[in-house]
Amino acid sequence: MLAGQPAVSQTTSKRLAVLEFKGAAIKGDVLDTFADAVRGGAVEALAGRRVQVMTHENMMVLLKDMGKKDCSEGDCEVETARNIGADFVVSGSVVRIDAAFVVTLKLHETKGGSLLATDQIEAKSQIELLRQLREQGRNLVANNVGARPAAPAQMPEPTAGTGLPSRPAPASVHGCAANQVPIPGGAFWMGDPDYAKPVHKVTLSSFCIDKTEVTVAGFRACVQDGGCPPPSATVDWKDIKPAEKTQWSPYCTWGKRGMDQHPINCVDWNQATNFCEWDGGRLPTEAEWEYAARGKDGRLYPWGNQRPDDSRLNACGGECGPTHMYPGDDGWAATAPVGSFRQGASAFGVLDMAGNVWEWTADSFADYSDQPVSNPQRLQRDDSLRVFRGGSWTNVDPGWVRAGYRNKRDPGSRTMILGFRCARAAKD
Repeated sequence: MLAGQPAVSQTTSKRLAVLEFKGAAIKGDVLDTFADAVRGGAVEALAGRRVQVMTHENMMVLLKDMGKKDCSEGDCEVETARNIGADFVVSGSVVRIDAAFVVTLKLHETKGGSLLATDQIEAKSQIELLRQLREQGRNLVANNVGARPAAPAQMPEPTAGTGLPSRPAPASVHGCAANQVPIPGGAFWMGDPDYAKPVHKVTLSSFCIDKTEVTVAGFRACVQDGGCPPPSATVDWKDIKPAEKTQWSPYCTWGKRGMDQHPINCVDWNQATNFCEWDGGRLPTEAEWEYAARGKDGRLYPWGNQRPDDSRLNACGGECGPTHMYPGDDGWAATAPVGSFRQGASAFGVLDMAGNVWEWTADSFADYSDQPVSNPQRLQRDDSLRVFRGGSWTNVDPGWVRAGYRNKRDPGSRTMILGFRCARAAKD
């Protein structure tokens, strides 16, 4: 035990540290208030969970004793937390854009250094940011650290026979998880006059959808919890040639260093479905996916009607050579970390709905009807082709990243260009 470190009580088996936040050109006392807000949320979340939140004062004593050092990488912060006896650590980085703040939160387990969860928060004022940090800090910790307190006797038992670990949905706005965007119910014109006819009217109920594609770190949490088998990290599809498997498997993101915040790919439809069920949700329907991408105004792309460029998405840009979608270099030869292209956000604020990786939806492929429909879903209980959406880092045709463009593939396919995000019903 380090000098000055208090003994852990008999009712506390683990410790969580919230380290000082980092942010260029932001005063240290302001950064301290941000960390304190997260620390307060963590204390609320961990009540009764046999996890102690280290106080700021105790941390400062221990850091001084060990020779405090600055670090900019997550691994360094993990090492710092490990050295002061913490089992988990929350770290934060702050960027100020004009009067607005953007904060990235990360939660690591210190023993193995694995990233358990991450979240990004935006606020236009310091007061609003403090409120969000407390709420999101509480959610981040509550969903990933410590056993949940026993449910009251009147609470119903989890549904039996699913074969999946019980994972209650975190409380949040409209019933959405902390990493999701609430999408209000409404009507829109679905389809594309060039690629997906006929264009037809669809009415949807409210739902929640992940703000970004599911990451490698997110999928690893399911594997570690026993809810998902580890991906094979190789491509595979019907009639694949050995040379294709050799060529494209290195682009699978699972098991690669530095890929925690990249989208998980090389997972088939069943693996994606299983993950979303473990996470308390499901794959979005094709209609939900398109509505989240384009909104009600009939825009061609998630961001509007402007042609794709290197500031809006990760596709095949100038880095691909003479054959490309746009001349600018988007900075990524293959996948990019999720949320890297904020100018490509949809009308609802959903990110990465064009480029990076295509995304599985819940639906089997079927031709559209020209008749109005409500909450459509076409899911055949067989090996019928499944719909995927959004385009990928390999695409050179701008039409393929339109919000209305559809594609289809065998549900057993695993490719380096295909990932997913999850959805769930919202509370109106």
